[in-house]
Amino acid sequence: MCGIIGYVGYRNTIPVLIQGLEQLEYRGYDSAGIACLSHKEDNLFIVKEKGKLSALKEKIGDFDVDAHIGIGHTRWATHGEPSRANAHPHTDATGRIALVHNGIVENYAVLKMAMQKKRIRFESQTDTEVAAKLIGTYYHKKTSLFDAVKQAIDELHGFFSFVLFSKDDPDTLVAYKRSNPLVVGLGQGENFLASDVTALLPYTRQVIYLEDDDLVTLTSKSVSIYSLKTRSWVKRRPTMVHWNVSQAQKQGYPHFMLKEMYEQPEVLRNILSKRLTKKGDIYFDTVNKKFHNQLKRVKQVHMVSCGTAYHAGLVGAIAIEKFAHISCRTQVSSEFRYGNPILGKDDLVVLITQSGETADTLAALREAKAKGAKTLAVVNVVGSTIAREADAVIYTHAGPEIGVASTKAYTAQLATLLLLVFSMAKMRNKISKEDFHLMVKAFKRIPEYCARILREGKSFERCARKHSSRRNFLYLGRGCNYPTALEGALKLKEISYAHAHGYAAGEMKHGPIALIDHEQPVICIAPESSTYDKMISNIQEIRARDGIVIAIGSEGNKDLEKMSDSFFSIPKAPEILSPMLTVIPLQFFAYRMAVLNGRDVDQPRNLAKSVTVE
Repeated sequence: MCGIIGYVGYRNTIPVLIQGLEQLEYRGYDSAGIACLSHKEDNLFIVKEKGKLSALKEKIGDFDVDAHIGIGHTRWATHGEPSRANAHPHTDATGRIALVHNGIVENYAVLKMAMQKKRIRFESQTDTEVAAKLIGTYYHKKTSLFDAVKQAIDELHGFFSFVLFSKDDPDTLVAYKRSNPLVVGLGQGENFLASDVTALLPYTRQVIYLEDDDLVTLTSKSVSIYSLKTRSWVKRRPTMVHWNVSQAQKQGYPHFMLKEMYEQPEVLRNILSKRLTKKGDIYFDTVNKKFHNQLKRVKQVHMVSCGTAYHAGLVGAIAIEKFAHISCRTQVSSEFRYGNPILGKDDLVVLITQSGETADTLAALREAKAKGAKTLAVVNVVGSTIAREADAVIYTHAGPEIGVASTKAYTAQLATLLLLVFSMAKMRNKISKEDFHLMVKAFKRIPEYCARILREGKSFERCARKHSSRRNFLYLGRGCNYPTALEGALKLKEISYAHAHGYAAGEMKHGPIALIDHEQPVICIAPESSTYDKMISNIQEIRARDGIVIAIGSEGNKDLEKMSDSFFSIPKAPEILSPMLTVIPLQFFAYRMAVLNGRDVDQPRNLAKSVTVE
């Protein structure tokens, strides 16, 4: 959600902060600001603006500031409307401390009231300003900023990360992490802090992923980490980031989302190259032998995730019951934790998340571990909190995904989950060697099939132009493509702002059929499958009511093409692999609808890439 960047070193701070914030724009925001220490005036220089970074840069352009320490922030509003007053950074009551913050301070109202009784004035509606002023009450001549933060943390409830500095200590940044991502970037004669590795890549690829309750001091020459869990100074091993800043740039595409859609074939090839041995076996390098053996004894699986990742989990659940013969339940993370799930040592909870920092999924992970279940994270971001805290992790290796609406991360999740399912089916002797190798052989064709679909861009364009003014859509699918219907509808809602609803096609007669008329487009996902004939019956019911049929079917299906107003074909593949193919026309359709309606494709309104608050 919100983005943080901090710098201390030999460079002029402001360009570093601005570039860092530009790299974090994809996370979603409604205001931005920076604070740094002007060496000429020995004073805090703070600029904040509502809206896009361009407004902030225009305002900063009027100033000539020589500074070598500073913090920056992009805000996604939680407490208080988007405004200059509510934008970060915020200061303490004396104006000596500047602070930026991600997450939520849950008891901010009580703390604010107590400080107001002491005649401390507040200028914003934010919980962030409460934290800044609380820290300020502990900060005096005999107490360092580090100690002031340490004391204040005990009073702050919630999940958050802070980065701050004081004009009284012009060479030191202080930071704290609790369930919100924070990464240290290591340089020569300079050091960095950020909420996302992306902001650090123009300057360094050597990073330290902070753990919960890490309290950090950064100077240009040193990084010191104190764990409030162990009440001791600790060392965290640096990690080398294996992708570069060019991978997080558009590279000639008009939008990140379009670029990431076209990257899907290569992402799938990369996954298969990492996960398949020369003999055609499935291999997970991050799953140790002990956990591998535990997978053989699992009696029930829970797929837990949010949004797009939840749809991947639905496909995974269908696959694991069909091929590994294990009962599987799928839940959204925000419901799992509060439903008092019945879990034990023979249960496996699979947490699916692109960022590895999703607040609800992290809470679900901790609930599962507290109840003794085995936990497996399926994550894209290496070193993220969920990846570190789960009993085992499988990385999806999708590379950086900047567009808020997930595309390549989703297909990577599907591929990873299906490989996990086939591996578990084999180790539990639920699939024959012949069928296993046939499935692996078919899987190897999927990347090229995806590339073939992506080459049909003009047909998606024509269909989107035909329906660009429509505001209501139905998506229907069956079996493993019912989740595809949900995902297609979500994509359209996210980026075009048209209303769309996904249904299991068999449910159409139980309500949605009332919506069908000559103005209602219905996207029907109908590749060759065990329920194909049932899907055709649904399509005939739509046609009988003069509905508009947009169909996705297998290549060569002339009958389906004839009964459709628009038809997108996909190569023939085993039914369980088809969601990796059927979703691509739906991504394209949503993308073109958004562009034709003038939407902000990569940063849709009200949305954030990484949801780090509940």
